[in-house]
Amino acid sequence: MSSEETAPGPARFHHIIPGLISEIESLTEALRGWAERRHIPARTVNSIILMLDELLTNVVMHGYRDDDSGEIEVTVLTIVHGVEVTIRDSARAFDPFSIAEPDTTLSVDERDIGGLGVHFVRKMADSFAYRRDGEVNEVRFSKSFPS
Repeated sequence: MSSEETAPGPARFHHIIPGLISEIESLTEALRGWAERRHIPARTVNSIILMLDELLTNVVMHGYRDDDSGEIEVTVLTIVHGVEVTIRDSARAFDPFSIAEPDTTLSVDERDIGGLGVHFVRKMADSFAYRRDGEVNEVRFSKSFPS
């Protein structure tokens, strides 16, 4: 399910997908089309899609695990000089700020497997926040347009 508002105010992309890896690509393709129609710079769109892919994959793989009945809601708003993305899901509670920063000075052989996705988003996003709203995880991040 998706919707696009054309009313005054920020442009809005809203999409709900089943919590399945196979659905992530359809969401990102719909987002890419919406962003092109809004003339959002490709560099910003590519960054958003990379971050979304990491975060949505985490929701599916670690949050929903074997529960294929879950959904993920993604909303993107245009803001002054950028976009703000909100991801909502009813998977297990997971605060991405509860995990330690990975030690990127270690060699690949010495590092633990995984854990770089959230680190990647922390470094790439201009803002990044998490909250638990009842039974719902909400992750919000923003990305500015290139100057």
